[in-house]
Amino acid sequence: MSESSTRRAFLQAVGLSAAALGLRGSAMAQDQADKKVIQGFDEVENGPNTSKNWRPISNRKIRVGIAGYGVCRFGAAFGFQDHPNVEVVAVSDLFPDRCAELAKKCRCGKTYPSIEEMVKDDAIEAVFVATDAPSHARHCIEVMKHGKHVCTAVPAVWGGASEEADELLEIVKTTGLKYMMFETSCFRADCYAMRQVYMAGGFGQLVYSEGEYYHYHGDGSIASYENWREGMPPLWYPTHSTAYYVGVTDHAFTTVSCMGFKSGSRLFLPGANQYGNEYTDEVALFATTEGGTSRMLKARSTYKKGGETGRVFGENGWMDGTKYLGSMTKLPNIERPSLPPGVDAGGHGGSHGRLTDEFISSILADRKPLVDIYQSLNMTVPGIIAHQSALKDGETMKVPSYRA
Repeated sequence: MSESSTRRAFLQAVGLSAAALGLRGSAMAQDQADKKVIQGFDEVENGPNTSKNWRPISNRKIRVGIAGYGVCRFGAAFGFQDHPNVEVVAVSDLFPDRCAELAKKCRCGKTYPSIEEMVKDDAIEAVFVATDAPSHARHCIEVMKHGKHVCTAVPAVWGGASEEADELLEIVKTTGLKYMMFETSCFRADCYAMRQVYMAGGFGQLVYSEGEYYHYHGDGSIASYENWREGMPPLWYPTHSTAYYVGVTDHAFTTVSCMGFKSGSRLFLPGANQYGNEYTDEVALFATTEGGTSRMLKARSTYKKGGETGRVFGENGWMDGTKYLGSMTKLPNIERPSLPPGVDAGGHGGSHGRLTDEFISSILADRKPLVDIYQSLNMTVPGIIAHQSALKDGETMKVPSYRA
């Protein structure tokens, strides 16, 4: 890891734990939380041509283990069990009832009480880590220590253990195993189209970009293992926003100035959460390795607003959504990849199935996955530094840049 030097100052305006700890509240409260529609989980139905151009790379089936079936039910939400090149051979969850339900959803007969036990199974080639966010890096490291490829829900590392970024990077480089973070924005229609145009030269260098992640919570929070979501610093969960620069360009950030907003929500009052965090919303202004500027935010206070979106503005063109305005006359194909027959596009704007297919294809073709370790850290770690800046009233701080 190398740190890029400060370019200029920016304006500031712009674990295994006892199951008894469990999720917060009673079983009844949990059932109610599970029935709520969580913002951002907008599903896209497969169209008549969704699988038209899909061609198998191989007839081989990757033997996959899946860990985690919490309130978001991510373990079964990305379609591994339906992919023609996958056999789900084992699942795990700390809670026996959830583990059994995950096994049923994935049509899998073998279960384990923890990911630590599951990774010892030599029949497994790759693992999907859908556990609690604070454990993502630790669990991915454990998976790769046992010689298995790994993909993970976001974020790659957690703010309270950001030093794990170096350890995670080192084991990926040392083992040569595939690592992929399932950042959903990268396969949303707009962000994917922006990437295709950028890589074809349709923007030149980006002068300015924006990424916005809105997730209204009111005065409550989504249930989570050991309350990890309750009161968390907003930009410890930044990747739905930062993907609109890093995922588009493969470049990184160099410095950040961030401001926080205190809404007065009961979960963010002094001493109300385990993080000592009072910010419900954070807006960060980054410098980029291209010499441009990016504004990235995570907001939970805007009334009933949800979703992830972004915009990019370059020397030769710009995009807001999937429409390109610029000097390039012949655009590249901006359509998202076709899906294997039987795999649903799924939630987060139809990104779920495509993320799974990308990971499996990267193993079969022995190539770099789209959201590799470098992109993953360049999307995640800047948010951790941004929160530190907010705690210092927007002081400009250096951001580490991760490069191959």
